[in-house]
Amino acid sequence: MPRTSRIAVPAALFLALSACATHAPEPDRPLKAALTTPTDAVLTWHDDRPGVAGHVLEFATEEDGPYTVLQYLPRQVTTYRHPDLIPHTTFHYRLRSYSGPTSAPARADRTDSIRFTWTDASDDEDGFLLEIRGKGATRYEPIAVLDPDVTSTELATLPGEKRASYRIRAFVLGERSNVVRLTTGE
Repeated sequence: MPRTSRIAVPAALFLALSACATHAPEPDRPLKAALTTPTDAVLTWHDDRPGVAGHVLEFATEEDGPYTVLQYLPRQVTTYRHPDLIPHTTFHYRLRSYSGPTSAPARADRTDSIRFTWTDASDDEDGFLLEIRGKGATRYEPIAVLDPDVTSTELATLPGEKRASYRIRAFVLGERSNVVRLTTGE
């Protein structure tokens, strides 16, 4: 029986992940990190492989985790700023690519919420991403993460999202990047 999930638009997606699976890092696509202030980190990477739809950036305070998702990022984004970190704390970061097909775009004309339903044509997805392309925008960006096998969700819209385009993407996570370590200052 299909599961249903109800979500609201988050400012950032936070999701605790288990670090139980092990994959070899992607050595030719290293993640880099630097402190721009004693408590602000900037992470950068490059990935031009075909078929990559985007990346999942994760962090932890222990190298073995548990890791928490900072953000699901579209393919074109290759920099992330992690501001206002806890002083005198070591942070570990890693990156995972994701790939997967998208559904046909959907338009949203309701004023308060949108109900999305779709057919799950994949049997190996790690989940689904609800993506938005705002009026005048050139690309879709993830706004919600849904569990595998979910076939519907509801989204509470904000005023600027009433005339946006939406789509659902089944995604499969790729290998993890190298882990970078930063220790914050004062």
